Amino acid sequence: MSVKKYFLRTGQDFRSSEQGGVAIYFALSLIAIMTMIGLVLDYGRALNLKSGLGAAADAAALASARDPDVTSDNLQQRAEAFFAANTNGRPFGDSFTITATELTNGNGVHIDVTAQVNTTLVALAGIPHFIISAQSEAVFSPYKVELAMVLDNTGSMGSSNKIEALRTASSDMINLLIPDGAPEGNVKIGIIPFDIGVNVGIANTGATWLDETNANGSSWEGCIGPRDGGNDVSDSSATGADKIPAIFDDQTNCSLSSILPLSTDKVVLLGKANNMQSAGWTYIPEGLAWGWRVLSPLLPFSEGVAYSEPDWTKIIVLMTDGANTVKWDWPDGFPEADKGVSSSTGNVRTATLCQNIKDQNIIIYTVAFQVDSNSTRQMLEDCATTPGHYFDAQNNSALQTAFSKISGEINNLRLSK
Repeated sequence: MSVKKYFLRTGQDFRSSEQGGVAIYFALSLIAIMTMIGLVLDYGRALNLKSGLGAAADAAALASARDPDVTSDNLQQRAEAFFAANTNGRPFGDSFTITATELTNGNGVHIDVTAQVNTTLVALAGIPHFIISAQSEAVFSPYKVELAMVLDNTGSMGSSNKIEALRTASSDMINLLIPDGAPEGNVKIGIIPFDIGVNVGIANTGATWLDETNANGSSWEGCIGPRDGGNDVSDSSATGADKIPAIFDDQTNCSLSSILPLSTDKVVLLGKANNMQSAGWTYIPEGLAWGWRVLSPLLPFSEGVAYSEPDWTKIIVLMTDGANTVKWDWPDGFPEADKGVSSSTGNVRTATLCQNIKDQNIIIYTVAFQVDSNSTRQMLEDCATTPGHYFDAQNNSALQTAFSKISGEINNLRLSK
């Protein structure tokens, strides 16, 4: 064989060997890439499940701590039941274990949850599952809450699916604060839809605190107007000359969903949240005033505990999507609305109410929902107990996030860690 042929033959053999090696390298690289993709997907799924696992553990700890029938003997059984009631059928891996123990000082419960999450593509690399876990603690001396949800139901809420987002956010808040299976009594929630005013419900026809003498019409549907003489920004008793003035449909349209006073009935609360409708102009002070009255131990609603009760905290969540556009006057002692006007009068009344409410040690959260007005956003931030109690939600998703964070903060007051 000539030298030339020898080198040509050697080069051909090398190229053939090189191509085979590339194929092997490519196959190995493909396996590594697929394994990495699988790791990312499986790990992301595990993190998502871990978040849900933590929420269910918190709910189980809170429910166990609030259950008056829990003893050291049945704590494990009750915690398992509460956990199961709050997983909403979510698959926390192929298997999970819950361990419930009393705190060392005997005044609370500690929950440990561990779950096994089977992998998919990562299993090819010899990793058959991930282990995820969550812990939570709550004290037996429960933190008790009375919450008034003051929610804007005005006409502008009918655009861009905003009222639907509010229904969802409100329902989520109720579910988080009153977990399934939890004993009733330590969390009470009231819902106050508002627009130009509020609707106290036709069941209150003839109530001792209702002034129907100057009403204009004969078929009252539950809507009322603000009181005069400074009583619109106070929690003074609704008696004598200070009664609540009824408004009839021929003076102001009454299509607003009625107020639900403080309740522990989760089914009723969710029904009210899901039945909210959008209509009417915006007058924030009247919604805020009735949020206060729902929390008050005084008439017209007296479900609230006394302000001096040390075991209870009163909270208002105020949400609005716009500026005040109504001014109320009281010609001849009867309230009359001037609509579509400057927000300045309403803003002043809102600021006064916010301060009066905070003076009663009521915590105020405020949520500006797609609010364009800088002055309105500033008013809501000033109204909140602290700047950290104010949320600026610029879209539907942000509204749900704000309500979720508020619910978490309220629950964290009751969780030891």
